[in-house]
Amino acid sequence: GLRKKEIGRMLFYENFLMGLGALVVGILAGTLLSKIFVTILLNLINIENIGGFAFSWDAVIQTSIVFLIITLFTSFSGYRIIYRTTLLDLFHSEAKREKSPKPSFILALLSLLLIALGYTIAGQPLESKGSIWIKLGLPVGALVILASVIIGTALFITFFLPYLLAKLRNNKKLFYKGSNIISTSQLTFRISSNAKTLIVISILSATTLSVIGTISSIYYQANKSAGTTAPSSFEYVIPKDAKTNNTILKTAESDPEHPVEFKEESTYYIVKAKETDLDFIEYNINEGFPVISESDYNELVKKQETPEDIVQLKDNQAQMVLSFTYDERSRNEMVGEKYTLASPGSPTVQIKSVVQDSPLGNVQGLLVMTDKQVAQIATDKNIPSVNLESISIKNPKKAQELDEKLQAVVPKDSMLLSYTATYQEIITVTGVLLFIGMFIGFVFLAATGSIIYFKQLTEAYNDIGTFDILQKIGLNRKDIRKTLAKQLLVVFLIPLVIGILHSSFALIGLSHMLALDLTMPVIISTGIYTLMYIVYYFLTLNSYTNIVVGKK
Repeated sequence: GLRKKEIGRMLFYENFLMGLGALVVGILAGTLLSKIFVTILLNLINIENIGGFAFSWDAVIQTSIVFLIITLFTSFSGYRIIYRTTLLDLFHSEAKREKSPKPSFILALLSLLLIALGYTIAGQPLESKGSIWIKLGLPVGALVILASVIIGTALFITFFLPYLLAKLRNNKKLFYKGSNIISTSQLTFRISSNAKTLIVISILSATTLSVIGTISSIYYQANKSAGTTAPSSFEYVIPKDAKTNNTILKTAESDPEHPVEFKEESTYYIVKAKETDLDFIEYNINEGFPVISESDYNELVKKQETPEDIVQLKDNQAQMVLSFTYDERSRNEMVGEKYTLASPGSPTVQIKSVVQDSPLGNVQGLLVMTDKQVAQIATDKNIPSVNLESISIKNPKKAQELDEKLQAVVPKDSMLLSYTATYQEIITVTGVLLFIGMFIGFVFLAATGSIIYFKQLTEAYNDIGTFDILQKIGLNRKDIRKTLAKQLLVVFLIPLVIGILHSSFALIGLSHMLALDLTMPVIISTGIYTLMYIVYYFLTLNSYTNIVVGKK
């Protein structure tokens, strides 16, 4: 006797109260766990745990507003569905599931070709000769990968998997073995009825894993990034006042926990070239080539433990040391180039070799020349020269106090470059990004597992009658659980495997672009993702079995 309006109102109240209850529980749980997450964040950004328990009313109000809006929206949506749907349709809603498209060999094959195309482009190094990236360009290449993989995934789940199962049904020996006749038939229907959900979850899982892998890789590469920016623990332009410089050196040697490993003084000269069409970023920044002698350069890279950069030159030969990232093709094109310098004797030097990363952080790029030719350059007093002091200490990551002392005594015009400060800055930015990315990412991955879990339980209640018939014709609990295990395994494996494969190839492409080693962070994030899905799989299997068969 209830009217649709009254039924809709009941559903509205039910949804709203459930949402309100979830909000209250979430705020209480978040408040209790906030201290743990703050501790994790502080550890990630290399800051000692400070402060105690904190409660923010602003956070509670903002969270409440957002989730109340979402709850009201879903509640009104439910009310609207009830009001616009007949009671007969509501009673038979479980019969209205996604229709299975007819298996198509052409579309099944197309799905594999599209995914293979995306993987092939992503897997190609940017700098390789004949690379598709070079032909297409970075933006177009990325769009082609996204389009081919997304469309390929949709076709793979919608057409390839049903086509594969249809072929398995044609294999009579396998089809009639044990309970395969039941599991295969139900699996086809299960994949078809969940196709849209599986497509969305697969693509979003791949995106989430890619983001987590990228952010964590950048975080774990903080040491390398800081070392590239600040090759020595401390580096500064030597002040003209000798007393000030002595104070700086004594301060650097004042911390017994961070003893000085080496000190090295280097001199470079800003020399212009007579050519006017130079296209080097480093040259334009410095308004000339920063020229350093072979002996100063070799001594510094030797003490910085990068002996592979040591160079041996002859007169009129030079090594180009780059600070900015150039692709291999551009670096190779620099070798053999000749430049005439506006210095005594107007020497014309030829680039013998090109290396990346300068041993001096305060100067963008270097041109290494023989001691003899640099000494000749030094005779021209009109050519600007800069004297740098490079200091290396033990364990510079933890030398915050020493860094603060040096910041206080080094004049601003000496441009102190500190590995400690650089590392802390990088790890703070990337640590915050890593915390946000992993927190939201793993919450999202848990949500995708929950979507599959609840969707399968909904189908379980609809399948009670089917499994009741199977029990009557002789299947016991063990047989039914075995049948369900096969079906649910495929349902969980589809987004798991597709997500891991897509993210792996996406991260391979990113590793080529960013020149980062993504192996370990990818293994960790993928392992956690897999573990979460294993837990959801067994949880779903147990719940599904208890629903259709009953608890023991």
